[in-house]
Amino acid sequence: MCGAFHLVKETKSLDLMAYLGTPEFSGKGLCVPASEIEIVLENSQGRECRKAKWWLLLGKDGKPNYHYATFNSRSDKLASSFLTQKPFKTSRCIIPASAVIEGQNKKYHTVSRVGQALALGGLYKTYEVDGELITTASVITCPGNPKWANFHAKSTPLMLDTSDEDLIDMWLDPGFHQTEAFNDALSGRLFFDLNITPITAARDLTATGASFNCPAD
Repeated sequence: MCGAFHLVKETKSLDLMAYLGTPEFSGKGLCVPASEIEIVLENSQGRECRKAKWWLLLGKDGKPNYHYATFNSRSDKLASSFLTQKPFKTSRCIIPASAVIEGQNKKYHTVSRVGQALALGGLYKTYEVDGELITTASVITCPGNPKWANFHAKSTPLMLDTSDEDLIDMWLDPGFHQTEAFNDALSGRLFFDLNITPITAARDLTATGASFNCPAD
């Protein structure tokens, strides 16, 4: 599960957004499910940074459908779920994050990439409600990685390797439908070193101990 993340304007996030070709973004700070976030997507006009609600499925009233926890989308259900099958083929996005926040057994940690911001892989949908277009998004979660066992054993968020330009281009290309090309990225393998910091709570990022390194696989 990825239940919260943090995005601020800093060198790492500015570099990531410039690399993605969408340098204008606000940096929302702490982001939680059903709140407004920023996503990077690509359409016929090129790439754009767009505001989105962090909850993929909306009701007819345009509000999050809380019967289903769709702020995350499980990687093993992407090709079979009625909700994610089509977006996985045509509506993939990147959700920029300075760090993600993981909790387990009432202990919380921030997870950030060493030297770079995180490019979280996600899906998005667009709804029209009373003549207004509303974009929603979810973070894809992958199988758990043994290196994460002490702070979140069940799953890892999809953290795309931005050093692989072909991967990023394919991920954002709505015309690229050969989703089997993403199998390795969705495996839960860590493609780069991470920095882990224990914090007070999911909504309180005050460090409670020394940071430590989680090396790539």
